[in-house]
Amino acid sequence: MIHLSKEELTETLFVIASIVGRCENAQTKFREGTSQHTLLKNRIRALYLSKELVETELLRMGERLSAVSCEETRKCEETGKYEVTGKYEALDNCEILGEGFLMEELKSTVPPIVSIISKCEKAQSKYEKGTAQFRRYEKIIHAMKVSKTLLEDRLETSAERK
Repeated sequence: MIHLSKEELTETLFVIASIVGRCENAQTKFREGTSQHTLLKNRIRALYLSKELVETELLRMGERLSAVSCEETRKCEETGKYEVTGKYEALDNCEILGEGFLMEELKSTVPPIVSIISKCEKAQSKYEKGTAQFRRYEKIIHAMKVSKTLLEDRLETSAERK
């Protein structure tokens, strides 16, 4: 089992919510069926599942947090009021995680997350350390690595239960 702080998970959740918003916005600019549209669709699906895993982990730690969108995330952050929606409880249910379709969904989430990490590392290498752009990519890379770790941990835990 991995050990992440509430602050680290909360920051990861905010970054993921922001990326989802940007991806959904970008997806509207591409015709359905194009490679760009499909790539974004897969990323968005992976990011939503990652977000659910982060929220599940926060709930397990006793944190009451659910941010559906980046705007809602900022609102929650500003007011300090967080709500539990309850829609992510299925991810915490071992029996549901044992079902093949959800395990396949978890497995298919790893490649888009790895792709985001790779693309961000490449983009980050174009900027000098300490610049705003470098720090921006640093946050995204860290959030995606946390997501990847949570995904791999969940897959490993589920495999051990079988």
